[in-house]
Amino acid sequence: MAPKSSSTTWSRPTGRAKIEDVAREAGVSSATVSRVLNHPAVVRPELRDKVARAIAKLSYTRDSAGRALKSGRMRTIGAVVPTLGLSIFADGIEALQNRLSEAGYTLLIGNAQYDQQRELQEMRSLLERGIDGAALVGGSHSPELRELIRQAGVPVITTYVSKASNGMPAIGIDNEAATRELTRYLLDIGHLSFGIIANVPPSNDRSRSRLTGVQKALMQAGIELKPTQIIKADHSLAQGRSAFRQLITDHPEITAVICTTDTLAIGAAAEARKLGFKVPQHLSITGFDDIEIASQVDPPLTTVGVPAGEIGRGAADYLINAISGLSVPKNIQLPYRIIMRGSTAPAPPSLARKSAKTNALRNR
Repeated sequence: MAPKSSSTTWSRPTGRAKIEDVAREAGVSSATVSRVLNHPAVVRPELRDKVARAIAKLSYTRDSAGRALKSGRMRTIGAVVPTLGLSIFADGIEALQNRLSEAGYTLLIGNAQYDQQRELQEMRSLLERGIDGAALVGGSHSPELRELIRQAGVPVITTYVSKASNGMPAIGIDNEAATRELTRYLLDIGHLSFGIIANVPPSNDRSRSRLTGVQKALMQAGIELKPTQIIKADHSLAQGRSAFRQLITDHPEITAVICTTDTLAIGAAAEARKLGFKVPQHLSITGFDDIEIASQVDPPLTTVGVPAGEIGRGAADYLINAISGLSVPKNIQLPYRIIMRGSTAPAPPSLARKSAKTNALRNR
């Protein structure tokens, strides 16, 4: 009979692996595994690698339900955005998720489609799933949503605005100040006749603030726009095209078109070329957001840069700290950037405008 070994060996567990199993497989303590899972930045890289290999080998997943029972938290954050079809929101959500993941939180996302009732439904659904906190977009929310949040008692922050109504914490830029500055730049290079293309549904206070910024800058310069110089549109390339056509038909004297999103501006520039206008020789066009394609179109688009990644990370930090009971700021204002590119130039002389108008009339 073979002699019994004086030492015991650990065999791979059957069934669902536990944190203790990962610790034994990696040859570390359970506390180290916990730190790798919850605060990886404080663990030495070689230990993180050992734990990661053990987790992969054992197909370990965290027992979220058990942790929630012990802590009273699901370690889950909800976010409701107007759409994921725009890169400005997709970039913010990616940054939000990455930062939350580093802290051991899971992100659930709802899409409101610029509809306040849909936003209310999405938030109710997220709260029913036991989220610990939530991120919204903008400061325009229905009274029902604000009451729902108040009753839920979980931390909530709204994004892409530097101040929100009704006392809700906010992180973002001053949209009105950004378009005031952009408009003053166009005034400084000689533009006196303007058109605006704006997407201003009831839920989009960011775009309404941008429109207000343009109007205030023009009024300070003694320029008052006619209602037909402001075209309201949805946020699409096709809407940008049709809005530009309407603008230039009613006001062929316009030399500068300010759009409240890059998508509208890119559509407007495409229609301008189709009608025989040269941008920026005959007219200047500006956008807002600085989406990736804004720097790649011809000519590259003058726009306002919005720090979507910083907004997402800042929102995550706010929620993590608020959930932990730490002191958090009420409002966080981040800087925007006016990005000068090839779609803007000094106002053209009257002769060039007359030629552009003639070409446009021929192409209508």
